[in-house]
Amino acid sequence: MSETADRIRSLVGQKVVLESHFPYPVLVEAVKPLGKLLALQVRADDGTIKETFLTAEEAEGLVKTLVSMPQQVAQLASAQDLRLFIESHRIGLAYAYDPLFAVSLSGIRSLPHQIEAAYGQMLPQARLRFLLADDPGAGKTVMTGLLIKELKMRNALERVLIIVPAALTIQWQDELLRFFNEFFVIINAENDKQQLGNLWQREF
Repeated sequence: MSETADRIRSLVGQKVVLESHFPYPVLVEAVKPLGKLLALQVRADDGTIKETFLTAEEAEGLVKTLVSMPQQVAQLASAQDLRLFIESHRIGLAYAYDPLFAVSLSGIRSLPHQIEAAYGQMLPQARLRFLLADDPGAGKTVMTGLLIKELKMRNALERVLIIVPAALTIQWQDELLRFFNEFFVIINAENDKQQLGNLWQREF
């Protein structure tokens, strides 16, 4: 029984089928000899931990089944693929359960006053035109990005015109792209004059 137990112990972390015990595949968590029996701690698909006992005959049958099965070669995912997999699950859960979904999508850690401005003051309003006149460095770009993301996900946004001080246009364009993946075209007097067509009609 000890040799059989060692073979089955190598299954820890793998899924097995125990038809006489569970009507579904289970994940082996731990294996422990218990006299003439073999105690198995397994995890079901719903995450619950269950325990069952195999007789010597059942353990031998499980080992023979494993020997007859074709060996599967483990393939290691690249770090990039693993990161994308985890990120997709995080975004999926956030979309289903997170009332602040735009925060989960962005690449920043929002501060409480920024959350309050976007979700407590602006989003509940019927008129979707706002003047953000907070103190310098308070995070007006973050508030704007959160608002844009939430409105886009609610299909309540067709086009956006952001008016900022001329010296800050590049900074706003960079931060909205970097943190929220939103690209904005900068329109000023110089590039408006250089266009043959109507720049406003082309972009809006």
